[in-house]
Amino acid sequence: MDITRLIDDFGDDVFALALVVTKDFTSAKKVFINTMSAYEDFSDVSEMYELAVRAYKECADTDSNEGAAALTGVELDAKRQALLEEVLKLGEMSRTVVHMFYENDLDEKQIAKITGQSEKYISSVLGEISEELSARLEKDYKYICTKIKAEDKLKAYVIRSVTSGNKRRFEVKDEAVPVHTWKKEQKIVVCVIAVIITVVLCIVIPLLQQYIDMREREGDLSSYDEISDGESFYYTYEASEKNEISV
Repeated sequence: MDITRLIDDFGDDVFALALVVTKDFTSAKKVFINTMSAYEDFSDVSEMYELAVRAYKECADTDSNEGAAALTGVELDAKRQALLEEVLKLGEMSRTVVHMFYENDLDEKQIAKITGQSEKYISSVLGEISEELSARLEKDYKYICTKIKAEDKLKAYVIRSVTSGNKRRFEVKDEAVPVHTWKKEQKIVVCVIAVIITVVLCIVIPLLQQYIDMREREGDLSSYDEISDGESFYYTYEASEKNEISV
């Protein structure tokens, strides 16, 4: 297939699939470049299934960011943004299945072949989706994915690279990054650590310092007990002489 036509027909779909699966813009760009650069492997009658096979394999070979719960640079209203974040909170396989089913219109058998899972497993993943969420996905998910597009300069780079025979590595710029959202467990751990540090700084250390000061004072007082009887008499006698002289 002609590289320009391949990108026009499937470029945005491949990029959206890669971004949802990896939740990482850098990885999505790499998947896009590697998939589109294999244009000679696709015929003029290729369908999204064939592109998804190649793109998913590329996703498995690149990094993902499971900590991301949102994606910057995707402009959506609050309702659709919430739906996208709900999908992104799913495990990698679950959101892959959801994306391929609701966006790429692939059936359970095709998804099973792409992911290497059984049809029964794919069916169970889709079966776990509530009717309410399924209805929202049917209504809005395709629209959401139209907002996830590969950059024009990224497309132009691939076309230029392929047609010129220049295979130099594409330099990815961090124009947009996944947003990390703290999980409940992480928040609890951080709060506990903060409380422990506060207690140590504000209570334990001052009490310890007071105890040390007290022991030092006790050490000074105990030194008087160590004075011999002779010395005690000498001090007393010396003090008496001074008093007599002053009188």
